Amino acid sequence: MSLTARDLLQRLSNDTGLPYPLVARRVNRSMGKGKGLLESVRSIADEHDLKSSRYQIDAEKIIKETEKILREDYTQTLMISAVLGQMVEAKGKDRFPAPAFFAFIEMLSHISDARRDTKSESSTEIEERTTRVIELMTTLVSVLCEWSEKGVVGVAKDCPDSLRDMAKAIFRKTKLLQGGLWTCISCDNIVNAKETRALMCPDCDSSISRSDIHERFDKMVGRNRNGYGRSSESQIDD
Repeated sequence: MSLTARDLLQRLSNDTGLPYPLVARRVNRSMGKGKGLLESVRSIADEHDLKSSRYQIDAEKIIKETEKILREDYTQTLMISAVLGQMVEAKGKDRFPAPAFFAFIEMLSHISDARRDTKSESSTEIEERTTRVIELMTTLVSVLCEWSEKGVVGVAKDCPDSLRDMAKAIFRKTKLLQGGLWTCISCDNIVNAKETRALMCPDCDSSISRSDIHERFDKMVGRNRNGYGRSSESQIDD
């Protein structure tokens, strides 16, 4: 399994003997000042004469694990998407950060057809997979994007070249949201955030509300979708 930000902070806590909450606060403050996640973690490691090479996160490995989860099962991915969609609109501590949600949307647009099944996943299975995807996406944006106390402010200097386009898309959509604009998850049109319904522009919401849940999901995250998670405008070879 991929190492997540929480795993990394726990490792640092164990190695330094510092309480996990203290490590988390220090890293958050450091990132708020413009340092990246790894830079912040390694700075604390250096203070305790620990090898910085021990504290790494492989963004491409996170991508692969997330893709594996999303390809496993159509219904499972449908449910995960529904939960994250609700969480990004939530308030307070239950809210899923918008940049992480945008990363998830990018992931959906890059996966190939998933197997459609007829079995029913248990609520525990869905919850476990959802929790894992949340951890993976929040970790991914922490590594790909440059942060400040205002949130995402650009693409991280050490963002892998293969993921820079994803990081740019996350930054662009986050910047729009900060300005009160939202990118419709169905047609990609930019609309006033206050006019959206279920994360879609009024036109798409009106059209999709007449469809069944599977058709709604197939239309999600792209125009003229011709396969699960793909659009005819942007296909990526796996």
